[in-house]
Amino acid sequence: MTSSSTATPSARPEPESHHDVDLAQVMFRRADVESRRAAMYAAQAQQEGAAGLSGMERQARERDAVISAVVLVQASVEAFINWTHIQAGHTVNSMNFKDRGRAITTSAAILNPTATEPFAWDTAEDDFFTELNKWRNFLGHASPTSRNWLRDLLVERGEVPPGASDSQMMELLTAPLAARFVDTALTLMNRAAKAIGTGAPFSNGAWDAPDELAEPPLLEDPAALRSLLRVTLRRTGFLSLPADELSRELDRQRAGQTGLWVRWRPGRRRRPGRWTVKRG
Repeated sequence: MTSSSTATPSARPEPESHHDVDLAQVMFRRADVESRRAAMYAAQAQQEGAAGLSGMERQARERDAVISAVVLVQASVEAFINWTHIQAGHTVNSMNFKDRGRAITTSAAILNPTATEPFAWDTAEDDFFTELNKWRNFLGHASPTSRNWLRDLLVERGEVPPGASDSQMMELLTAPLAARFVDTALTLMNRAAKAIGTGAPFSNGAWDAPDELAEPPLLEDPAALRSLLRVTLRRTGFLSLPADELSRELDRQRAGQTGLWVRWRPGRRRRPGRWTVKRG
């Protein structure tokens, strides 16, 4: 890797005026939210399984949240490293994630010239960068090479058997993996920030709003569904919808007045039946 510094260790440089936004915290906060959502979906899947249901839909949502968390953790760490280089006025020519990560030693020396020993990532942190980068490339690229890189790593660690399929690797994308990635990234960025004298992303008090952790799709939220149906009824006066969209509303009606009346109309002359909705 080739790099050159535009500042000397004798004075802490000021970032260029057109480089004034550190995106690491934004992406880390979203990664933290997605990790928490993954844990929520995993718990819901377990509850459904205990009730004799499949829990497959909740498990699918768990995996989606984990994928988002992994990609965002990698983006946050990369943004943190790049912002450190910007603050140091240190130009790193390589675009490789790990090369730019290792170059933080030079930027750290520029930003904290009085440090008693140079900052560098330890072996465990460097191994984490490798794992994080390979997962991100596997998820973000369609190339066989990126998939094989991750497969080789997971086989070496005994997490999948030799020749494992992409689907077998995807099964490792669970809430505990997302939580581990978030916690590890937080720890190593805080260690670097403390040694260098800069800020780092954080999770404590990072304003994770309750609605971010329990944001349901429109047609899975009974209140939103009722609102949607009311708007439609005001325009049509009468409405027919597929059974799967109205089944939850029917359950709510059986439990008490909802403002809408839903009933099943049997088919006639070999025509299929349908759900109908009227004003309550």
